Amino acid sequence: MRAKTEKTQTGNRKAASPGDVTANKLILLYVVLLGLSMSLIALTVDPYLPAFPDIGQFFGVTNGVVQSTFTGVTLGIAVGQLTIGPLSDAFGRKPLLLAALAGYLLATTSSFFSNNFEVFMLSRMFMGFFAAGGDVVGRAIVRDLYRGRAMQQLLARIYLIQALAPIVGPVLGAQITSNFGWKSIFLVFSLIVLALLFAVAFALPESLPKGLRRSSSIFEMLQGFQRVLADRTFVGLAIYAALQIAGLYAYLAFAPFVYRESFGLSAADIGTWLAINGVFGYVGVQMGSIMGKIIRGQWILVGSGVVGGFIGTFLIVDSSNKFWITQALFSSLLFTFGLGITVVPTLALYAHGAEAGTATSLIGTLNFALASLMSFFFFLFDSSRPAGIGLIVSVLFFSSCFTFCIVSRPWLIPDLRHVENQ
Repeated sequence: MRAKTEKTQTGNRKAASPGDVTANKLILLYVVLLGLSMSLIALTVDPYLPAFPDIGQFFGVTNGVVQSTFTGVTLGIAVGQLTIGPLSDAFGRKPLLLAALAGYLLATTSSFFSNNFEVFMLSRMFMGFFAAGGDVVGRAIVRDLYRGRAMQQLLARIYLIQALAPIVGPVLGAQITSNFGWKSIFLVFSLIVLALLFAVAFALPESLPKGLRRSSSIFEMLQGFQRVLADRTFVGLAIYAALQIAGLYAYLAFAPFVYRESFGLSAADIGTWLAINGVFGYVGVQMGSIMGKIIRGQWILVGSGVVGGFIGTFLIVDSSNKFWITQALFSSLLFTFGLGITVVPTLALYAHGAEAGTATSLIGTLNFALASLMSFFFFLFDSSRPAGIGLIVSVLFFSSCFTFCIVSRPWLIPDLRHVENQ
């Protein structure tokens, strides 16, 4: 494979060009396998949302306690991101991805057999830990292959598959819960992950050759963190993403109870409307990629932060208690969130090809650490009314825009629309 030289802050390294991947007919393989692997976080959350009330009844716990499983999941994701990303810089992408998939399979099986809430929550935490591996390693692989606008385009293609999880997940979870019981969800996804594990093992190429890997010493890994955190643009983008992810998780934790208690929807109906909202997020991601051709990515992020803040405000002030108004605002929120999905990693990883795993892990860790911290305070808000979601979303989205402008100074970020993959 012909390689081009990429100049980074840490020296020279080889990187595959998009032409190389296309010439070897690998692009479709990467899109499918990475799309599925990067869907694990969504598959750890979305299919189970319609089953929240049933899970509470099974274990004899309150809505707030069921919502606290988000704490275990997000904590596991945060630790997984921080651990698996740097290890993939040192030991290669494929071995870490295989380990993550195998661990996820074991944790899902444990969740299926859990008969008390403590074991269930611990199993869910490990599901989050290993799901993080699929996400962080997948993004690092994309950065191994592409940078700039080309990276954003590949991420948008991958999201065509990745986004099916929040769309199909709630519907599938609701149908499984209604017909076979909520525990059967874990059995179904165990089989899916088993098939993915074999596909990755036998079909996915390694994107980081041994000669380009970082040292596995703790000192070298810490230096990688230091190099990434010295980048002001990266730090601002990481904070921006973390605040908006926390807002998304508030929506995920509260929406099933709003649908059930404010509007009297069944588990199947909840799954349907959550899936519809997921479709809007799906469209938002593709629209963000299209907009990236004519608008600088940093201004897309500023705009989505402001719009998301106003959507949260509308949820607070709306006193009509009408389903269609709340539903329209939920769908708009997911669309707005989707606009920045491919923009953030494209801008954040641009200067960090040599430590893509480390950089991706820091973004993911901050994202889910903040979401985990926020989940401790969910019980303070009314989970049965849209205003509870609105207050959290409004504060977090406005804050994301403000901190991004102060820390990253978007007017100083280069225009990556015209940068070649070099």
